Amino acid sequence: MNSVLTTVLPVFGLIVLGYLFAKAKVIDAAAGRGLALFVFNVAIPAFLFRTMATLSSAEAAPWGLWAAFFGGLAIAWVVAALVARRIASLKVSGGAAAAMATGFGNVGLLGGPLAMAHFGEGVGVPLGLILSVHAPILWTAATLHREMARNAGGPNWASVGRELLKNLGTNAIVLALIAGALWRVTGLGLHPIPDKTLAMLGDASVPTALFALGVSLSAYSLKGAWDGMFALIGLKMFLVPLLVYVLSHFVFQVPAFWARIAVLFAAMPTGANAFLFAQKNDEAVPAVSGAVALGTGLAALTASVLLYLIDTGWM
Repeated sequence: MNSVLTTVLPVFGLIVLGYLFAKAKVIDAAAGRGLALFVFNVAIPAFLFRTMATLSSAEAAPWGLWAAFFGGLAIAWVVAALVARRIASLKVSGGAAAAMATGFGNVGLLGGPLAMAHFGEGVGVPLGLILSVHAPILWTAATLHREMARNAGGPNWASVGRELLKNLGTNAIVLALIAGALWRVTGLGLHPIPDKTLAMLGDASVPTALFALGVSLSAYSLKGAWDGMFALIGLKMFLVPLLVYVLSHFVFQVPAFWARIAVLFAAMPTGANAFLFAQKNDEAVPAVSGAVALGTGLAALTASVLLYLIDTGWM
């Protein structure tokens, strides 16, 4: 348990520090966004490029991991859409925003840094494989969901396809994974100088991501739509990891360590992209905002429990 506390308390301590600095106006929203952009466009891509460039081909097979992780999200997505029908604050557009909040967890700014702080660089492969398609798949699914709910004629498939390709082609994480895999094929390895540079950037990703998350949380509110907020937290932080656990342990072939990391990532609270989707469409914003803010606070407890179960061999 001591190893869990020495991971979780510093991790959430950095989040609290970022939140307090933002509330005290030492750091403003623009600076927080800059930190988040550094994490997603520089630090994490550097870490993932280095990981992929030195990886054996056998270690990089993603199919079982993707099937278990995104299969669990797909089932929870349907459940969220059905639950949203009964909750006024979530039912708009067929519950698209609710489903997005159920599926989109904070893997980049919380799950990845938390796992790396506890397990080390071995987390890089499952983290990269999930992050590479996480946002594009879920943004596309949420857009399709909303369009089909609002338009009897169905969505514009060509437009959705172009948007997906654009998201994949301009995603620094996807590009870093592809570049790292191509570099690995050359067999050249990494010279000590670029290797050290990439390692330093990767090391910066954990504290920067956590501090940036704290800054971003200062903008979220817990006011209003309490029934919807608690429904989203329950779906995201309890149903999703349960589904991913079942699929990764009993249905698909997933390496044991990857399966544990997948469950940990699945248990992360609703992420900022879900809030951005709700805000963009002005749908279910109070409930999603509350799920992000309160869910992140609750994650200090739920993540501690999960890490303890992993460390003691119960998972």
